[in-house]
Amino acid sequence: MSGDPLVKTMAMHRKQVRPDPLPLARPPIKYLTENGFTIVRLSEINPSVIDRPGECQFLVQREDEAKREVKVGFDQSVVGYLRIRRRIPLSETSMFWVACAESCLANYLWEKNEYPPDGRLAISELSPDELMLALHWRDSE
Repeated sequence: MSGDPLVKTMAMHRKQVRPDPLPLARPPIKYLTENGFTIVRLSEINPSVIDRPGECQFLVQREDEAKREVKVGFDQSVVGYLRIRRRIPLSETSMFWVACAESCLANYLWEKNEYPPDGRLAISELSPDELMLALHWRDSE
């Protein structure tokens, strides 16, 4: 019976009808500050969001409060300084920008214990550690 063309055709059609399994969506990584703020990269929830030096977007929540969107941007002076200091410039879409913005936001939330005014945080200078990270950063290709 295994040589029956009808059985082979039915088996092929049955395989074709089964939908491919959907990829499992990974939950976003949550950055938790010591004073109870949770930070999530908005780009991990919404793939259409593209973080750039001028604007990296996050959802921030303190314990049982509502989530708030916070935008972190690097001043052009910081971006220009890094262009001069690095042999290979960081791209506009380098993961450095969102990683550094996330770290700066976490430090702000920890030190001020409040959200940035108007949901915006401007980074006008980098700490020595952030500068070293920027100078040695390599995105995986």
